[in-house]
Amino acid sequence: MTRITFATLLASASVVSFTASALPQAPEKDVASLKQACQQIAVEDQLPESEVGAFLLDCVNDQLTEMGYQRITSLD
Repeated sequence: MTRITFATLLASASVVSFTASALPQAPEKDVASLKQACQQIAVEDQLPESEVGAFLLDCVNDQLTEMGYQRITSLD
């Protein structure tokens, strides 16, 4: 039973990683536009400066996912 569960887990992980890599990368201008919109949300929500970086990355990645693009690892 354990071997079947492990094999199923590996197969699922392979499908997820294949699906993620099959998505296109967003154009830089779209990422910049999303970052700007997310920065505005952070200002409006008065987020502490220490939380802004993580919020921006999550916010941009949420939007990229909805648009059918790959997630990014940083906003540099």
